[in-house]
Amino acid sequence: MKVRIAFDDHDSPIYGCTTHFTALFIEEIRKWGKVRLLDFPYLVRLNPNIPWKTRGNGSTMIVVDYRGELDELLDLAWNASLEYVEEVSKAKLYDRKPGVAVGIGDPPLFELYKKAVSDVVTLDYAFRLASKLGILVRGDRGVIGALAAMGFSGPYTYELLAYRRRENWGRFRRVDPKSVKLIDVIGFPHTFSNYDYVESKPLIMPHGNDPVFYGIRGTDPALLERLAGLIVSEEKPDFSRIFKTNQSTDAHLLSPRTRPYSTFDGIVEVKEVKREGKDVNIWTSEGMLIFVFKETGELNQAASLLESGDVVRVIGAVKPSSRYGRVIEAERFKLISLRRRVSLANPRCPICGGSSESAGRGKGFRCRKCGHSFSKEKVEVERSTPLSLSWYYSRPLRHLSRPIFLRI
Repeated sequence: MKVRIAFDDHDSPIYGCTTHFTALFIEEIRKWGKVRLLDFPYLVRLNPNIPWKTRGNGSTMIVVDYRGELDELLDLAWNASLEYVEEVSKAKLYDRKPGVAVGIGDPPLFELYKKAVSDVVTLDYAFRLASKLGILVRGDRGVIGALAAMGFSGPYTYELLAYRRRENWGRFRRVDPKSVKLIDVIGFPHTFSNYDYVESKPLIMPHGNDPVFYGIRGTDPALLERLAGLIVSEEKPDFSRIFKTNQSTDAHLLSPRTRPYSTFDGIVEVKEVKREGKDVNIWTSEGMLIFVFKETGELNQAASLLESGDVVRVIGAVKPSSRYGRVIEAERFKLISLRRRVSLANPRCPICGGSSESAGRGKGFRCRKCGHSFSKEKVEVERSTPLSLSWYYSRPLRHLSRPIFLRI
């Protein structure tokens, strides 16, 4: 029978990774002999705004053909989880609360998945839903992510994750940047978010002590396999595994809301734009405050050019604020309309057409060229702007955010 097995919360700040555990578990159950893998394993990123999220806020799932009792499979999965979090990731020392879920077929969990990628799901609700649907669960908070992974449906991409040998954990990752740029060029447009062309640096390596060496993102698993062979490094990966994932699909926009920790997606009118250091704060006519941090790069630069009356569609994270009540941290915006930009300028000389200067308070103007004095009102001059009616993105993209060129 077709069975889904899902996991979450197996990493810690020092070691471990839920995808690493899942890859190891796949090899373990293959040796067991009672299961057959039916698809790529799944890496499902959840709501990026949750304050108690794990490092990448990703859960995992595998789909198998299984011959046996579900209880036996749950015991095997849970025991493997406990061994990993105690001996490998040390997750229990950092209040990680792993969860495991096992269910038959295709349980109707899409609504839970939608909520889990853009809002807050309570543990009590997750347990009640699992019981109602006959899904076996074990563990704590990780059960939420595990059930959400089971409910994933919709557009997907792939990521090839290469893992390090144990003796290299914690050591600096060294990969030839030119080789990363090469695979990104060769693979385009079927690869994405692997190289930063502004900062001229690879984006495939994480920075922590986890066992992931690098991850190559794309839309073609066969291509990812070929490109991995072009990565140049003195360190050789221990093994690799391709995951099917909701990364770069804009899944967090499935159910936008305005409450804290949800994803906001709405059209607003700019009332005032202020700079605080290098950050840009946008006050809207609707009474909202939108933060555009300096780290967003081009998005921050574009935000600084907005003016009162401009209309924009904003996508971002809703965060609670002790000072403002609620704020939006922008990840992108689209200019819907631009208010006409005008400035007042001194009039041209009516005699020779030359430029003029003020002749003194209440005394009119004097031509700089011929010296003629005259009285006239200042004139409106339309100003140009580099902004256009298009999307502006943060340079660093979150896991779920779809690159502007990507078609999936």
